[in-house]
Amino acid sequence: MTPDLPLPPSSGTPSSDDDFDFSALVAEHNQTAAAKKVPGRRGKGVAGGEAGTSPPVGGFGASAASPNLIPGTEPVIGSRWWRFGYPALVGVCLFAVLPVLVFFGLQIILDSSDGQLVKRVTDPAAPGYEAVVEKTPTAVGAVIAPDGTLDSAVVFALTSDSSGGVLLIPGTLGIPTNYGMIPLSEFWKAEGIDAVAAGVGQVLNLNFNEKFAIESNEWATLIGPYAPISFNSPDAVRDAQDAIVFPIGTVTLKADQIAAFLTSKSPEDNDVNRLIRQELFWKAWLAKVKSESTAFPGTTASGLGRFVASIARGQLSISSLPVVPVPSGSPVPGGGPMVKAQESAALDAVAAIVPFPDGAPGARPRLRVLDGTGQLSNGINAAIILNAAGGQVDVIGNAKSFGQVTTQIIYFDGTSEATAQQMQRALTMGELVASKQSNSGADMTVILGEDFLEKFGPTSGSSGLASSSTSTVNSMTSTTVRK
Repeated sequence: MTPDLPLPPSSGTPSSDDDFDFSALVAEHNQTAAAKKVPGRRGKGVAGGEAGTSPPVGGFGASAASPNLIPGTEPVIGSRWWRFGYPALVGVCLFAVLPVLVFFGLQIILDSSDGQLVKRVTDPAAPGYEAVVEKTPTAVGAVIAPDGTLDSAVVFALTSDSSGGVLLIPGTLGIPTNYGMIPLSEFWKAEGIDAVAAGVGQVLNLNFNEKFAIESNEWATLIGPYAPISFNSPDAVRDAQDAIVFPIGTVTLKADQIAAFLTSKSPEDNDVNRLIRQELFWKAWLAKVKSESTAFPGTTASGLGRFVASIARGQLSISSLPVVPVPSGSPVPGGGPMVKAQESAALDAVAAIVPFPDGAPGARPRLRVLDGTGQLSNGINAAIILNAAGGQVDVIGNAKSFGQVTTQIIYFDGTSEATAQQMQRALTMGELVASKQSNSGADMTVILGEDFLEKFGPTSGSSGLASSSTSTVNSMTSTTVRK
């Protein structure tokens, strides 16, 4: 409560209660206060302002935050409880709780296998060596029809600097959503290439390094240096009015005819047949890119040029995604029923061109594969088998010691036994070991034993499969590895 102000000395002029001059009272009080100095604060008035400046509003030197400040007195900083009692109580609580926090914190650290410091091992043949697997570069391209709709999608992969694969996907591929199966072509309409990449990635359990659209007017430029392109077509190509655009048999395509050949379709067209025709075109085109010395038109540092110019130089795999019609699906605008991927066959198709996949978060179990025999080339062949079964091998290397008799599949806390069994079936062997340890770096660790060596034989870095994947592995240089 603000104390009553002392009345100023009488000026000698009488006044009545009905004629009280408050301004005069304030002025006279300020004159009295200005004549005084607060001890220890030279050159400043009662309000703490600089000498010669106007006092605060009201002139009393009491701020709204300090209602108990009386002119000429020091402010009250706080009660003894807040100055002494409260800090003491906090200290007692921390002293009591700290040992408990330390105990549980140590338990978590001891039960975790993350971030343990180990001696760096740089010799690939030595126990304890580990290497990070560089994922196979991938891209998805959207083939756009002249009317702006999505006709199909193409997945590219580079297994080395001069080899890779192409996987063709129809625009009528059904993508599972919360609203049921929706064709990929509708994803393009909704959000363009980002949605197409997300939809294809969901079906194939892949993340893509690059994504791009191939517009219909770009084909003439892309094919120009290699035209004409000739091959045998197993059936006739028809347009939306069911008129024949390209006959059955030998087809010779000029550069400006490519878009029509790839995207024309009648309402009765079957996407399976269309994929076969498109597959034949891609094989003929890439063969020309390989055989001719003409430079690829456009950049080869990224995008379509990077993948086409690279995979055309070496071993090449071109295939179509295995699909079947959706029985209850409604016809897709533009002709043909919606189709869905055959799960097991789709996995095989992806594995044929993407030996080291990078899957969407949670889509593929993450694995470490370690050679427990010293004769399995850091387990690289087993890694490819596990990736083909839907896994994602992030680390390969050697166990801490050799002489492992039985292959072990150790699955960590948070990984289901069913997922571990999936990897066990892929290897056709292995003892399942449940671990209560947490391991954010991997869902499973596979230690290959003598049983794997006996069945598949020894491998070396110079073997065909291993040597083709040498570029996909980078030795770890950090002293911190995930166990």
